[in-house]
Amino acid sequence: AIILPKIILPMKIAIASSGLGHIARGVEAWALDTANALHQKGIHVTLFAAGHVDTEAPLVVLPCIRRYTHLSNVITRIMPPFTWRWGLRSGYGLEQLTFWCQLKRHLKSGGYDILHLQDPMTALWCGENRAAGRMYTREILAHGTEEPAGFLGRLQYVQHLVPWHMERVLSELHMSTAPEGWTVAPNFVDTDRFKPVQSKEKQRVLRERLGLPPEGFLIGTAAAIKRSHKRIDYIIDEVAAMTEVTRGPPSRHLVIAGATETETSELIAYAEQKLGDHVTFLRDLPFHDMPDFYRCLDVFVLGSLFEMMGIVLAEAMSAGVPALVHNHPVLRYVIGKDGGICLAMDEPGSLSECLASLDDQSIRQMSKEARKRAIHTFSKNTVIGQYIDHYRHILEQPDERCES
Repeated sequence: AIILPKIILPMKIAIASSGLGHIARGVEAWALDTANALHQKGIHVTLFAAGHVDTEAPLVVLPCIRRYTHLSNVITRIMPPFTWRWGLRSGYGLEQLTFWCQLKRHLKSGGYDILHLQDPMTALWCGENRAAGRMYTREILAHGTEEPAGFLGRLQYVQHLVPWHMERVLSELHMSTAPEGWTVAPNFVDTDRFKPVQSKEKQRVLRERLGLPPEGFLIGTAAAIKRSHKRIDYIIDEVAAMTEVTRGPPSRHLVIAGATETETSELIAYAEQKLGDHVTFLRDLPFHDMPDFYRCLDVFVLGSLFEMMGIVLAEAMSAGVPALVHNHPVLRYVIGKDGGICLAMDEPGSLSECLASLDDQSIRQMSKEARKRAIHTFSKNTVIGQYIDHYRHILEQPDERCES
């Protein structure tokens, strides 16, 4: 028998984000990074954004009514109450709608096969248009925005970031198996960019460049500088408590890198009161400095009790920094068996006792395992390969929702 090679048809992919160009967060960064990674793989991809960004992939800018602007605030206030079901009582929902009104024309005229995005309402509207026979583009929602199971059940194509998310949604929807168009694939990190420091001497140089103590045990976190969700106050309290645990002033220093929030100034004053000179805040640190930030650390701490995935964990681990996280299934999955330690971070004293118990040998071992875990599970080549495989898989299936 003659085995013919599998014919791989060309795909035309659209990556879109209504916030990209005026917001720099996880969802928007994912869109930019994904478009560039697909472009580097030779995939026919176009990035659709709300503003100009530095990108290797072809870019189309679609101006829209941006959230947090005066115009957006006025319009959302006068929207009828029933429009909440389309998300139009919020600035983000309005932004997605005005973005989608332009995007759909490009998808139709450009003949795009796949729309991959993390904006939930845009994904829903694309699916509804496809079901009505108005377009043929298949949308994949990379679920990173904590949408409820009922909403996700309306979508034919969903990318869950970790297995726990899909298992939970299937359970809530009383489904024994996942729909054909659903998959699990994480966000990715550039493991060549986020890589370990080569020596203690180079680490000292990096620390001095960022204004950090050149010597000592550095504990770091990267999160919005606020109490809610990221629980920066908990981390401050636990690092301060290390003095009591170790019965002496340990050579430890807390470094907090993150976006400025309304309560940031209050938290800075609180940290300085608790830790004195043993804390440094790197407010709004540019993304290009983040690899060096991680390389300065001995351990990385994430104080939140829940995350959709926690890309900062993958970045820190890729840089060879062990991660200390709350004992939640998602966070356990991210750090793997030996890339860090899971703790009961909802209990006072748990983190401080763990930090005080660490020694050089255990940190070195976890550092190696963290780097291995990041390369094996979250590297760009691994994850983008999963994306491309899923694109091909769903394009090989008949589109049962399309009426024409």
